Amino acid sequence: MSLIKVWAHEPVKRDLMTCLALGKLPNSLLFSGPDELGMKKMALFLAQALNCLKRQDEACGECSSCRSIFQENFPDVILLASKENKMGIGIDEIREIRQLAFMRPMVGRHRIFIFEEAEKMSLEALNALLKILEEPPSYTYFILITTNADSLPATIRSRCQSFNFKAIDLETITARLISLGYEPIRARTVACLAQGSLEKALSLDWEKILSKRHQAWQAFRLFLKEDSTFLTKLLASSRGAEFKSDLEEMVNFFITFFRDLLLLKEKGPETLLINPDLKEEMQIMVHQLSQEFLLKGIELGQQILGGLDRNLNPRLLWLYFYAQMRSRDHA
Repeated sequence: MSLIKVWAHEPVKRDLMTCLALGKLPNSLLFSGPDELGMKKMALFLAQALNCLKRQDEACGECSSCRSIFQENFPDVILLASKENKMGIGIDEIREIRQLAFMRPMVGRHRIFIFEEAEKMSLEALNALLKILEEPPSYTYFILITTNADSLPATIRSRCQSFNFKAIDLETITARLISLGYEPIRARTVACLAQGSLEKALSLDWEKILSKRHQAWQAFRLFLKEDSTFLTKLLASSRGAEFKSDLEEMVNFFITFFRDLLLLKEKGPETLLINPDLKEEMQIMVHQLSQEFLLKGIELGQQILGGLDRNLNPRLLWLYFYAQMRSRDHA
């Protein structure tokens, strides 16, 4: 698949295609925005264009190099992602990357390093990357992907050409999903949960995600009723290896529920609902909840997510959330 066929992110696509056509593509690039999957896909398409066997400034999408890059098994396209057991890419990996960057590509015309979640790299690693970002070999490219460019040091940002991937609007994603056969209400629900990422909307297992959202909604209803069964069941699973990711997922859903309830309470435009299919149920319960309680739920939920990012104890974070929310009257 060529860059010209990439759906959405038109300004970025246009700029990259112009750079390729003129032979002036920067060797150090920074992709930033909320659409992580879309940015990664664009980086892979760019890698295809740089190594295509049939074309010089685009990708045919059909040759062996293009196919291998799309399947993420091309030896000269190296994807680096933060690992679960540590805080991002470390300095030892950067030292290896610097050595490899100066070696000639093994099979392609160019070697491309794609850094996912660049914001999670250690400061030590980022500092070690500075020199090679400033003066990379002509045959080596670096693509840093981040959802928060401001979290990267200014020295890193200044050495890269920045490309801003804006969130894709809700209507565009919804229309695309409907064109692919989604029912309108399901298309809008998925589009809302995809949070501006068409690639997320197209690639994730939405049956599984919507099933988990249903479970989270049932837990949320028990939570509002102060039913301790909800707390007991959650804590019983808190020693499982997946508890952190499960809690993060559930809290994210809780935040969308609080947000939608607040929107309905304030009589905001219903087109902004993240969970439009739950509107009728929410309208029944919204009168029993105060604005203060809903705002507190959003604020505390975001605090819990921040604590999980800092690797704080998930069990204690959840107990804190529950205690803080129950400590105030929400009627």
